[in-house]
Amino acid sequence: MEMIVLKIKKCSVLTESEKNEILKLENMAFKEEQLENHAFLSNEINFDKNLECFYMAYDNNKLIGFLTTFIPTSNEAEILAVVHPEYRQKGCFSMLFEAAKEILLRAGIKNILLVIEAKSQSGLKVLKKFKGYELEHSEYRMSYEKSDTIPEYNDLSFSEVNYENKKIFSDITLEAFNDLDENENNSFIDSVIECEDREGYIAYNNDIPIGVFDYNYEDGDAFLYGVAIQSDYRGKGFGKQLIGFALEEGLKKRNKIVLDVDSNNPIAFNLYKKCGFKIDFQVDYYKYKI
Repeated sequence: MEMIVLKIKKCSVLTESEKNEILKLENMAFKEEQLENHAFLSNEINFDKNLECFYMAYDNNKLIGFLTTFIPTSNEAEILAVVHPEYRQKGCFSMLFEAAKEILLRAGIKNILLVIEAKSQSGLKVLKKFKGYELEHSEYRMSYEKSDTIPEYNDLSFSEVNYENKKIFSDITLEAFNDLDENENNSFIDSVIECEDREGYIAYNNDIPIGVFDYNYEDGDAFLYGVAIQSDYRGKGFGKQLIGFALEEGLKKRNKIVLDVDSNNPIAFNLYKKCGFKIDFQVDYYKYKI
């Protein structure tokens, strides 16, 4: 195997030029296997925004590999990488991974999830280099395009999250996603409030807050996430009504709504299907300890 000498650049924030370079590399590398799982190129949901999380490999001035560590909590990092087809099996991924591993261990993070699109044969080849990994879960990217089938939401009213109602939003989110740290969650909500390309909403039934959801509009489509119904109000049809409002709101700004749903959450998966979402592709998450 021919080894090459590469320059590895590490940073916590990408420039627009770097984002465009990465997208160009992804589009080229994805074409052969018809892959679709593009990397999330922002650090704003990471628990430590100063921590280096983007790693770029250059052959002279040509970007030939990229790795990102998505770190929403201090316990675990998700790793996704892309390498130019002509530079595979030449040590590029190993160099990127070792650079990321050094930063993660320095931050006390030993648990990682290797993110591989299910139909990626090149990704599965790389996975074989690791020993002791196990499939932790899968996620399905689902999408909804303009339709006349939006569910009605007659029993709910909605308010956008702000600093006055932030605690209500936080309490519902923490109850639904009990692996979240309170401080990290508060930082995340602040980013939703402050970022022009993000929105968060609280759902009310008879003035009682019962649910939340978020939108990210940065990457062309409307990305729906953080959907939650307070436990006492589940199983009463409010989830479908919340999705109805979310669809109506998202379609004001974009023609397509996308979301990710965990294979370990069949209730949410079936809800989205009933509301008209369709599966686009599957991504598998492999647990590994560094």
